[in-house]
Amino acid sequence: MDNELLGKARKLIERSDNAEKITIAELEDFLNTIPRFAEKHSAEETEAFLAYLGNPEENMKIIHVAGTNGKGSVCSYISWILMRAGYTVGTFTSPHLVKINERFCIDTKPISDGVFLVVFMETLRRIFEYKDGEFFPTYFEFLFFMAVLLYDVYPVDYLVMETGLGGRLDATNSIRKPEVCVITEIGYDHMQYLGNTLEAIAGEKAGIIKKGVPVVFFDKTKETSNVIKQTALSLDTRAIAVESRNITDVHINKDEQGNKYIAFSYNSLYDKYCGLKLSTLAKYQTENAALAVTVCEILRDQGANITELDINDGLISAKWDGRMEEIRPGIFVDGAHNIDGIEAFIDSVSGIECEGRRLLLFGIVGDKQYGDIIDRLLSSGIFDSVFVAVLNTERTVSMGDLKAAFEDSKDRLGIIGLPIKYYSNVRDAVTDIITIRKSGDMVFAAGSLYLAGQIKEII
Repeated sequence: MDNELLGKARKLIERSDNAEKITIAELEDFLNTIPRFAEKHSAEETEAFLAYLGNPEENMKIIHVAGTNGKGSVCSYISWILMRAGYTVGTFTSPHLVKINERFCIDTKPISDGVFLVVFMETLRRIFEYKDGEFFPTYFEFLFFMAVLLYDVYPVDYLVMETGLGGRLDATNSIRKPEVCVITEIGYDHMQYLGNTLEAIAGEKAGIIKKGVPVVFFDKTKETSNVIKQTALSLDTRAIAVESRNITDVHINKDEQGNKYIAFSYNSLYDKYCGLKLSTLAKYQTENAALAVTVCEILRDQGANITELDINDGLISAKWDGRMEEIRPGIFVDGAHNIDGIEAFIDSVSGIECEGRRLLLFGIVGDKQYGDIIDRLLSSGIFDSVFVAVLNTERTVSMGDLKAAFEDSKDRLGIIGLPIKYYSNVRDAVTDIITIRKSGDMVFAAGSLYLAGQIKEII
């Protein structure tokens, strides 16, 4: 293990032992240095460290969620339904939008800075005790081990756990016996790690399926569904498909206070739900909500006391930041960052009535198919002006590459007269948009969860 990383870790432990003040920012800085030194560990190594911790995860009722799009939203809907049923619910999700504590929630509330600090230091100490510090987890592995220790000290009735990347090789896949597995919509993303075909990506996601543990999945494409079904069959596991055709009557309504919401019906394997409501204008969330409903029906089969009223109340109460979230009247942020997400984003924007102009704020990281995403956004023809910002992250696409991509897209698509402005940071872009925005105009931001988080810090 690199001496620099170990030196930083020892210094943190010494300061903690001496009761010196340590800030969350310092801990984040430490975590952000890990990728320079630590490499991903095998499933066997991860399981061995969990065993050293005493396998506290084996006493938890875990709902394990993988997929390309919608994982966080599904986690949120499941959590809110369970909460409405009277259960205490933990969630371990990623990434965070503004503050790292968001990754660890109890009953949808992020843990405090004090709890984060205590669990962080306990995790760091355990790492040093294990093999004299020769084993050092990656960034995500460290957070996963924190989650295991956190929910051991602060027990919950159910723990909803989202994979970090993929599934088969993900640290969370060391969970041996979840209550149910969930696979959301699968699309093209992280191809450098997961493969270049939908079948290959689905194979990685399906790696979370366990023998005898039911798996709920969104049946959207034949290629991915066949992989999931075959994997479940080989493990003698029940696979429950949620299909688009069973989601009907989708429309936007207003409540008595004038707040807009989506209403829809869902015909599950068990029941016909009419008049379900979601506090969002994102049509794609009906699919994620349907997955959550089916998961909760399976949990009910396993003994959970969940009523139809709990399902209704949980869905309308649920909120998930950064997913077609209206952070100010007429200003929406969405974390869409791949082709499928952008398609859903465009569909949702098209369905929102706008009396003025639709203004697009765009920012993206370099490991995405940003050329294809830009093509799709411009070819949609629904935006009257585009504002492009360089993100505050090492992974951002540079100003030069962004300009080249947009100009190339405009030329190939034959687009003339569409105003596009470029900014070296998100703050300048937001300030300019707010300044020039007229009555009736709407602002829609997409391209990255980093963008959504940076906008939320500003506004």
